[in-house]
Amino acid sequence: MIFFRNKKKYFFITLSVFIIIYLFISIFSSISIFSFSNEESLDTSIDYEQLISDHESYPIINSDDFILEKLEFDIKFDNPWAIKLIDDNQLIISEKNGRLSYINLVEKTSKNITHKIPVTQIGQGGLLDLEIYEDFLYVSFSKEKNNKYTTAIGRGKFSNEYSELSEFEILFEAMPYYKDSVHFGSRIIIKDDYLFASIGERGKGDVGQELDSHAGSIIRINLDGSIPNNPFDTETELTEIYMIGVRNPQGMAKDSNGNLYITNHGAKGGDFVGLVESGGNYGWNKVGWGGKNYSGTKIGSGKNFSNEFKTPIISWVPSIAPSDLIFYQGDEFPDWNGDILVTSLKFKQLIKLDYENEKLTNKEIIFKDEIGRLRDIDINSSGEIFLITDERNSNIWKLISSR
Repeated sequence: MIFFRNKKKYFFITLSVFIIIYLFISIFSSISIFSFSNEESLDTSIDYEQLISDHESYPIINSDDFILEKLEFDIKFDNPWAIKLIDDNQLIISEKNGRLSYINLVEKTSKNITHKIPVTQIGQGGLLDLEIYEDFLYVSFSKEKNNKYTTAIGRGKFSNEYSELSEFEILFEAMPYYKDSVHFGSRIIIKDDYLFASIGERGKGDVGQELDSHAGSIIRINLDGSIPNNPFDTETELTEIYMIGVRNPQGMAKDSNGNLYITNHGAKGGDFVGLVESGGNYGWNKVGWGGKNYSGTKIGSGKNFSNEFKTPIISWVPSIAPSDLIFYQGDEFPDWNGDILVTSLKFKQLIKLDYENEKLTNKEIIFKDEIGRLRDIDINSSGEIFLITDERNSNIWKLISSR
């Protein structure tokens, strides 16, 4: 009987010890999990504060510091897309309707450049970007086949004193074609004898993560249309692809070191500027860079601003609808050298980002609500800034210092 009581007592003591150990482990684990969760949240919020930006908080530069001048010519432009300087005295403008115009800035004259570019104006598509390199004019445009559409790139040569674009050839067609008429991109830029182009995801979302569609990618080709040794290079992948995971990139620029940057339209917030990187992935539509779907729901299953995907240098919430960007160089505004200028369609503003040592140090608005939806920008050798607006009866504008 005594033995039984001692055995029973020993059992309860052992059980109590196990319960205490279990509670201790549970409490410690909860504290650890809670601490990790908070630490993870803190890291995310730090990134969030550093990367998410609200343009409404930006100071506006004193308008007395510059002059915004409308340049008068004998023509107006209908929803122009690109402005490209040939030199300080001449430029070319593309319009979505397919018109290509030559402008003489000294004589203040213009003329139509005839061409055989097989462009189809549809929705957000049409005749898009321009790039001049050596003897060629490279163009991006939307192209139709069997009632479906895609982004294409071609080139031709100027002839008859810029009256004609001859010997036109198609170098690239994004595959596959889609019925949708949105998110064509597209900007083109030439670096190290390669042509880079931004291709929108055509409103298809998921294709931004697929390597059997050019949609939602940055492509790289040789200047004759052949394919270099790109990072995605297997039998099952489209080998022109250089980077993936973008939604609708409508801007591309090169900094003084030759690095390429893009602007990209998010959905409801999440517009960004980011570096082009070989084999990189910006994550669309797994992430929305701080933005949401237009319905207000979360975009994708990924985590914004994590190591899972390439991170932009800035993301705007709310959206600003960025079109093109350019790195400023020139004597007209010497304090701006190296800064990024971004054209905003939605808020009709020109944004300046101070960018030093791969970090944004300041953000300002040069002007807003002055001239319309800012579509494209170019800079001459002295630093004078030329702009076009995306609207009917559009004009060319020049921004110069008032000093």
